[in-house]
Amino acid sequence: MERYICFKKERLMKAHIITSHGEPFEVFEIIDLDTPRIRNDEVLVKVHYTSVNPVDCRIRKNAESNRDFPLVLGFDLYGEVVDTGTAMDDLTPGDHVIASPTPFAAGANAEYIAVKAQACLKVEGLDPVIGAAIPLVGITAYESLFDRLQIIKDQVVLIHAGAGVVGHLAIQLAKNAGCSVITTASREQSIDLCRRLGADHVINYKNESVSTAVEQITNGRGVSCILDTVGGETFLESLGCLRPCGHICTILPAGIDDRSANANLLRNITVSYEFMGAS
Repeated sequence: MERYICFKKERLMKAHIITSHGEPFEVFEIIDLDTPRIRNDEVLVKVHYTSVNPVDCRIRKNAESNRDFPLVLGFDLYGEVVDTGTAMDDLTPGDHVIASPTPFAAGANAEYIAVKAQACLKVEGLDPVIGAAIPLVGITAYESLFDRLQIIKDQVVLIHAGAGVVGHLAIQLAKNAGCSVITTASREQSIDLCRRLGADHVINYKNESVSTAVEQITNGRGVSCILDTVGGETFLESLGCLRPCGHICTILPAGIDDRSANANLLRNITVSYEFMGAS
């Protein structure tokens, strides 16, 4: 039988919750909630820092997500372990961790959170502000490149929105793996950041056609892999940038029509989706 552990059962904690789906000024409140109980495979973490991700906004806005309220958002954290389940042998109270809680349970916008131990990484000497911004986007970038696209040295990779939260980490990971990186941006500051991160080519998508630029950069061969962090028309247009047997991974619910699917079939194109919350 599952054993539950209750940390300071009588204690209430402050939590930043949403009362329903809607705009921020309509639905956010700070209220008292019971301190979470933990299962055997969980740890109770005192939250020091958390961050805001696009998934927070999607959940808040999406009335079709069928969530229970009040709902605590926040799917990144840096904090301190204060209690552990009985299955723990590598995390103990006092350890500092970064974690990405599942978006299907209460998040980290609160004083305490119960989180799966396997979703935590023990850290030492890490800037807590940076630590709180790494997990969700870092895991997304890593899984997209290495689990889905399975990039290897000397491949040419197109990463959309290189100055974005996932994109700026993906550039560094791809370069560290020995790939040549093409990325997209528009603002001067974003273009400069992408170059400083190591991108080999930065396409200003507002001033030029991305597909034409990729064709010129690759001498008409196209790229082996694409990481799409934009979705919509960008995803569909990107399919034409792939060489035969190429692979595109998107982190958004981008769809493919019959015409695009037929073109993909004739060129043996692989399409993958990455949602780190699934694992």
